[in-house]
Amino acid sequence: MSGMDNISKIKDRLSVVDVVSGYLKIQKAGANFKARCPFHNEKTPSFFISPERQIWHCFGCQKGGDIFTFVKEMEGIEFPEALRILAAKAGIELEEFDSTIRQLADSKDRLYEICESSARFFEKQLSHSGTGQRAVDYLKSRGLEEATMAKFRLGFAPGSWDSLSGYLRNSGFTEKDIVDAGMVIRRQETGDRRQGVYDRFRSRIMFPVSDVNGRVVGFTGRIFETRPEEIEGQYSPSTSSGRQANPVAKYINTPQTLIYDKSRILYGLNNSRNDIRIKDNCLLVEGNMDAIMSYQAGITNVVASSGTALTQTHLAILKRFTNNIDFCFDTDSAGAMATKRGIGMALGQGFNVKVVSLGDKECKDPADYVKKYGKEWEKVASSSAKPVMQFYFDKARESYRPESVESKKSVILAVAPFVKRLSSRVEKSHWTNQLAYLLRVKEDAVEADIMSAPDDLEAYALAQTAPDRSTSKSSIAIKIEAPDILNEALLSLVVRKPALFKQEIVAIDRNFLNPLASQVLDELAKENLEQFNFGSFTKKFDSDRALDLEFVYLRSQALWDGFGDEELKTEFVNIFNKLKQKTINSHLADLGYEMRAAESAGDKAKIGELAGMFNKLTQELAEIHNFQISKS
Repeated sequence: MSGMDNISKIKDRLSVVDVVSGYLKIQKAGANFKARCPFHNEKTPSFFISPERQIWHCFGCQKGGDIFTFVKEMEGIEFPEALRILAAKAGIELEEFDSTIRQLADSKDRLYEICESSARFFEKQLSHSGTGQRAVDYLKSRGLEEATMAKFRLGFAPGSWDSLSGYLRNSGFTEKDIVDAGMVIRRQETGDRRQGVYDRFRSRIMFPVSDVNGRVVGFTGRIFETRPEEIEGQYSPSTSSGRQANPVAKYINTPQTLIYDKSRILYGLNNSRNDIRIKDNCLLVEGNMDAIMSYQAGITNVVASSGTALTQTHLAILKRFTNNIDFCFDTDSAGAMATKRGIGMALGQGFNVKVVSLGDKECKDPADYVKKYGKEWEKVASSSAKPVMQFYFDKARESYRPESVESKKSVILAVAPFVKRLSSRVEKSHWTNQLAYLLRVKEDAVEADIMSAPDDLEAYALAQTAPDRSTSKSSIAIKIEAPDILNEALLSLVVRKPALFKQEIVAIDRNFLNPLASQVLDELAKENLEQFNFGSFTKKFDSDRALDLEFVYLRSQALWDGFGDEELKTEFVNIFNKLKQKTINSHLADLGYEMRAAESAGDKAKIGELAGMFNKLTQELAEIHNFQISKS
């Protein structure tokens, strides 16, 4: 029996209602069931279970999926373990699944063994070779102590093409397994006509990357020599000379493997997770050296994003240990963008966020600071951590020029997204007052500009989680993204009774809809709506879109149960008008900024053009408003 057949058999035997009710107290809600969501705090149940569609979804935190994702999320386990639990619950002998699970487990175990063997090999090279000793001297020049090197298992990769691959072959590993672990590269991948493989990491200081349980899953290799004769292995073997003109990458990372997914791994978490939980706080830095040096300085609740973009999954993992994050990314422009992006996502996940400043312009990152000041970093990291709003207000004030109108606008734009997210009216009033005092303008003017300012944090907060490649393709993935409530409500009306909205589906202006709603309506326009079948319709979409549609269908049952045709029609018009109002108001806000810029530049032609567009949009808003009054 295949793995897919095994999973289908479990789904046939187990109802999502039975599985969820084993964990939660549920209650009937029309054709569905509902409960208080176990994944976020709520007083009113927004967690719905659909027996018909065999899915669950929380309309509060937006998580959802099938029975496998529910057990995974509740138990904090991976897919094979969830499979075992559900197989036992279904009364199915585990032997039926052993081949599937064993094959996956054996494949992973071999990769873990290869990574562990590689880590030991690199550690030995660091302490028992001439170039390795130069690597030690380099690390010491960066301020690193030998005890810290040992704690984080730093190593060295020799410069030859096959030192590691030869060692791993002699240890009994096959070439395929070594390739699958990401430790070597097939020559064909680089255009070399010769057969075989060569070591991915050569002449580099090696940083083993471990999962939360301390198992080595991959590596980051950092170059430290710059003389060509010392970095023979940095060049691709694809040319006759053995060298290419391409610059040598400062860092090389293990590629995606069965056990390594950079979107799920936080460097140092295996060492720091207990202290993060005890201190109820995590210092989040950018690079591996930043984490190692901070740990050496006494900050044992530190992790690094390893120089990769912070993901929603990273934050979801941290959420298991604390709700408090202190950001300290590099001070260059890329670091500033990474900090703001990460803050947006962290705020979106409900973290309490602070930002740490180094306080020394000569220090680009925490590693530099520790090298210069040592254990003083522990005190500075604690004392300089500022709430997000305070940090960005102070930063904007530093570069503020009172005589410049553009500078005043820049201050507003810098802090507006954070002011908007303040839940306390007192806090909002406080910062509006502070801005008005700084800019020497009226509070109502500041407040108006804040509300109309573009919100660049929204994109960060709504960033989608990377696919979870550790799950089976048959297991519906957890969705963690904020809803577009109006588009979702409009779609829920249409899928409730598509034939009722046959004309609207064709005629509605797609410019006011999001991509999902537009795609669904385009597909519905091709359907015979009198014989519409929702299950068949979802097969027209990829897995993510199909799951979005399942959630919309569940929403339609929760929202529109008991509504008559005329009531559904009325709701459709009301929701679409709200979508139009939202879009038009956004355009008006953008035009407002463009008109101010044109006025400052004295561009009368541009002002006239923008004023015409502004008046047209204002008239459209008035027509919508008058229509709503006439129908009320």
